[in-house]
Amino acid sequence: MKIKYISFFTLVCVFFVSTACFAMDEFLDECLKLAQARDMKITVAAEQIELAQIRVTNALRSFFPQITLQRQSSKGKTALADDLGFSKEEYNSEQIGVRAVQGIYEGGGTKATLTYNQLMMDASKLNYTKAKEELYAKVKLAYYEYLTLKVEYLALSKAFEKVETLFNKTRVEYKAKAISELDLAESENFRDKVANLLNSSRINLEFSTKKLIEAVGVNTLEEIPATVSDELPTDVPEMSFTLQDCISFIQTNNLDVQIAKMQMEMSDSKIKINRAKVHPKLYLDGFYGKSGEAFVTEPLELTTSWSVAAKMSWSLWGNSLAASYSTDRTDPTEIVDASKRVETTTMDIQLSILDDLQYFIDAKESKVSLKQVNAELIDLLRDSRLSVEKAYNEYLVSLNEAKTLRKEIELKERKLAFMKRRNDLYEIQTVDLMEESWNYAEAISSYARASYTNHASVVELEKLTLMTLR
Repeated sequence: MKIKYISFFTLVCVFFVSTACFAMDEFLDECLKLAQARDMKITVAAEQIELAQIRVTNALRSFFPQITLQRQSSKGKTALADDLGFSKEEYNSEQIGVRAVQGIYEGGGTKATLTYNQLMMDASKLNYTKAKEELYAKVKLAYYEYLTLKVEYLALSKAFEKVETLFNKTRVEYKAKAISELDLAESENFRDKVANLLNSSRINLEFSTKKLIEAVGVNTLEEIPATVSDELPTDVPEMSFTLQDCISFIQTNNLDVQIAKMQMEMSDSKIKINRAKVHPKLYLDGFYGKSGEAFVTEPLELTTSWSVAAKMSWSLWGNSLAASYSTDRTDPTEIVDASKRVETTTMDIQLSILDDLQYFIDAKESKVSLKQVNAELIDLLRDSRLSVEKAYNEYLVSLNEAKTLRKEIELKERKLAFMKRRNDLYEIQTVDLMEESWNYAEAISSYARASYTNHASVVELEKLTLMTLR
C-alpha cells in the first residue's frame, strides 16, 4: 500500500542550470532581456562606444588635407598725392578662393593618436561587455536565489502541514494519557522548529523576490512575460572544465585582464604621441583663387592669385621653434597702388623660450602611467587566478555537499515511510516520527543552501572566464 503521508517530500529542492528546462530558460532569458534594455550603465557604455568611434573618425581626418573655402572683401580710403597736395579716394578689394593645409611629417604623432583612439574604442567595447556580463551575473544570482527559496518554501510549507497534523495527534495522545507531558513538550518543540524554518524561508523568499525585481528593473514579477517552473531537475549538473582550464581562460578571456592589457597599449601610444613633439612637424599651406582691388569709380576685376607656404614647428625640450617659407603671386591687374607687389617670398622664424614645459609633465606622466598599469595587470592576474580557484573550490565543495544531501533526503524519505507504518501500528511514538520529520525539513534547507552556493560559484566562474561552463 502506498503511503500518502510522504508524497509531499517528492517536491524536493532546487538545482538550477540555464539548460535545465524550457520554462526556466524562458523566464531567465526574459529577465536578462528586460534588465539589459533598462540598465543605464549599459546605455552609457553603448554611448561611449559611439563617442570612441567619433574620436577614431576625427583621428583619421588628420591624414587628409584641411580644406577651407574663404572670401574676404574690404573697403577703405587712400590718400593720393597731386598738384594740390593729397586727395582721398575710396577703393574696395576682394579675395575669394580655396585654402588647403596638409601635414607632411609629424614624427609619428598622427599615427600614434589614431592607434590610441582605436584602442580607446576597443576598450569601450570591452567596458560595454563587462557592464553587460556584470548585469547578467547579478540577475542570474538573484534568479537562482529566488528559485531556490521558492521551491524550498513550497516544500517546507507542505512539511509544516504534516508536522502540524502530527502535533495535533500528540495532543490527542496526551489527553488519552498515551504519552507523557515531556513527550508533548518535545513534539511542540519540533513543530516550532519547522515553523521557524518556514517563517525564515518566507522572509528570505520575500526579500529575494525584491532583489530579483530590482535586478531586472520591473515593478512586479508579473511584468516578466514568462513563468517559473516548479518542476526542477533532481541531479546536480557538473562542469566538464578543470581548474587549470578555468585558470587558462583568465589570460585570454577575463575582461578586466583584457582591459588592463589594452590600457598598457594606450599608455605606450601616449608615450609615442609625446615623443613625436621632439620631432619637427612639416606642413604645406596653399591658396588658390581670385583677388583684386580698385577705386570705387572703376570696375573691380579679379585676377588669379595663389600662394604656397612650407611651415615647420618643433618642440625643443620646453622651447618652441616655428619657421615658415612662403611664396605669394598675383597676376598684374588694375590696382590702386602702382607699387603693389605681384610676387612675394617670405621667410619667418620664431623661437619661443620655455613655452612648452608641459612636454616634461606629459613625458613623465606617460611613463608613470605605463608602469602603474603594468603593476596593476600583474596584481589583477594574481587576484583573478585566486578568485577562480576560490570559486572552483566552492563549486566542488557545494557539488559534493548537494550530492550527499540528495542521498540523505532519499534515505530519510524511505525512513519516514517505514516509521509512518510503524507509527500506524503503534510500534513507535508519534514524537519520534515528528523528530524525523524535523530532520528531513532541515535537510531540505541544507540542500537548498548547497544548491544556491553551487550555482553562485558557477556564475562567478563564468564571469571571471567569460565562458559558458555548463
